[in-house]
Amino acid sequence: MIHFIKGQTTKVVVTLKEKQTLSAPNYLFYFTSRATDNTKAFVILNNADLSNYKDRFNAFNIVTNSYFANYDSGEYTYAIYEQTSSSNLNPALATNLLEVGQMSLKNATEFEFTTYNQTNNTFIVRDI
Repeated sequence: MIHFIKGQTTKVVVTLKEKQTLSAPNYLFYFTSRATDNTKAFVILNNADLSNYKDRFNAFNIVTNSYFANYDSGEYTYAIYEQTSSSNLNPALATNLLEVGQMSLKNATEFEFTTYNQTNNTFIVRDI
């Protein structure tokens, strides 16, 4: 699952090479809100891949506010397609579907880690 927090840059790691058919594709990221069916699509160029091991995984830095500043927090599904175009935002015109998954979008103030309080581990043993 991809976790985006508004106002932050997120490093997204995905595995795209295993289904890839183009030698140096651009990647169409297509997100759909599970609550509203609103969609967001954008293209990340092949040379933006930060991975040193592209045969194993792909890594991209995504500036969340560049794409989701005016979008509601919530759960989204995503699909990543390969294509030769650097501007096409229509998945029907992309070459091949590479990966699907879930994305969580939150405001910076909504996100907090779960914390656990120390519990008392003292046990009382009675002799019967």
